[in-house]
Amino acid sequence: MPTNQYGIPTTLADDAGHHVLVLWLDRLSLSGDSEIWNWLREDYTEFTVRNTKIVIVTRQNTAANLQFSNRFELFFDVLSDPEDQLIAELKPKLPGTTLPEFCLIDPTGRVVKWSLGRSLKTELENLLSYLDSRRLINDVVPEGKLFELVEKESEIISIKALFEGRKVVVFGVPGAYTPACSAEHLPGFLNTTKSFGGGCRSVICIAVNDPFVMEAWGQAHAVNERIRMVADGDGSFTRAMGLTLDLGVFGLGKRSKRYAMIVVDGVINTSMSRRGGLWAAVVLLIC
Repeated sequence: MPTNQYGIPTTLADDAGHHVLVLWLDRLSLSGDSEIWNWLREDYTEFTVRNTKIVIVTRQNTAANLQFSNRFELFFDVLSDPEDQLIAELKPKLPGTTLPEFCLIDPTGRVVKWSLGRSLKTELENLLSYLDSRRLINDVVPEGKLFELVEKESEIISIKALFEGRKVVVFGVPGAYTPACSAEHLPGFLNTTKSFGGGCRSVICIAVNDPFVMEAWGQAHAVNERIRMVADGDGSFTRAMGLTLDLGVFGLGKRSKRYAMIVVDGVINTSMSRRGGLWAAVVLLIC
């Protein structure tokens, strides 16, 4: 079994539920062109916010991989696969190259993209755009700090507790008390909560606001217990979802895009970004 640079046996199945970017080459050079590795280190979060993990696979030994990882201060696994066990599963024809190649595995374990033999940095930059268009469906809900007001006290909510073992409707809005959100989005879901079927256990509203504002907004619309009003105070959950919206020009700073999704046991089953009064109705039809 392939092992990472620390000698720990590792398989791609360990990253199930995420996109996995797999890069491979025969040997890693400490003195070669470092541009791509420096770029990956500096832009690693561009992939993680898109629910994508990075793995490098080589034929060299664990000690050499650890030396390389330390040299470029990499945050991700560098796997030693001298017998090509892992690569053979991904590509019938082994690469046998000193130039990096890559493939992208989707959250269900399917290989969905291959490198085209062009500039690796350019291809990976283009891959970010691809991930923006393909992400979310079948992704595991990312970690992040969410808050809710409980008996007038702000409490951290466990992402696991919110979504594990249940079917949940989640919708995000730019902000509490904003005109469109107050006139259409929150009332739209409020009016359809009684009609949600298919085993939907709860409806959750998330916005980049503090929990006191979210609670007050919910009370203003008499949501009672029909919708959980959840605060993403520092926007970390929204960033992890890749759904940040810059509204600085309106004095609102970084907020959330409008979105709705159905989450089944922590996995995003359906996701959409919509405007207008039909938004909640569409979710109702597919829930």
